[in-house]
Amino acid sequence: MNFMEKMLSAKPFKCPNCGQELPLADVNVAQDVALCRACNYTGSFLAAATVPRLTDEELARPPKRVSLKREFGDALTMTCRPRKGALWFLLPFIAFWSGGSMAGIYVVPLVKGTFSWQDGLFGIPFLAGTVALLGIVFYLLFGRTEVTLSKGRIRLFTGVFGRGRTREMECGPGTAVTIEKSNYRSNNVPQPEIVVTSGGNQLKFGAMVIPNDALPYVAAVLRRAAGGG
Repeated sequence: MNFMEKMLSAKPFKCPNCGQELPLADVNVAQDVALCRACNYTGSFLAAATVPRLTDEELARPPKRVSLKREFGDALTMTCRPRKGALWFLLPFIAFWSGGSMAGIYVVPLVKGTFSWQDGLFGIPFLAGTVALLGIVFYLLFGRTEVTLSKGRIRLFTGVFGRGRTREMECGPGTAVTIEKSNYRSNNVPQPEIVVTSGGNQLKFGAMVIPNDALPYVAAVLRRAAGGG
């Protein structure tokens, strides 16, 4: 049983419509769809998700692509690395699509001396697409998300080699940690994200950058360390 299954079985979800508990058999994790046989509701269940409590044994065994480290001053840092499976698609696609378009629009005309500024303008969308795809590949290879809790603050960093986006928020007793639907979609399915709420402020993260099977562990560690129990 993986961590997501344990979360579902240990903390039954309730129907957002009537409040009836939903058995695991009526929940589709991959599609984020639940069926309530009491009121015939069919829809999302993640908004009602609760984060489980971690035992010391579970805390010491993070899932794949997640590491947990105690640092100076009793700081706790979780480092999450993205799945690399998409590289099997991206690398051949970039080689074929970007390589072909760049060679046809820029390389060959420049070598032959027939390049014109009109051709250069025509190739800008292909060039921009290539740069964006290479950026994704670079992040999948070397990127990370770091969540650090220290002295009543949460520090969130997402980037590569120390360059990226950093956000911070105060936290303490009463901090709520939930897993909810985000605005990001994959195959037209809303992806889950972690939402930390403290003192009227919210910090949302994790969608598309932390593997879905690691989100419950990260959320549970945050709940335990940030004062949520």
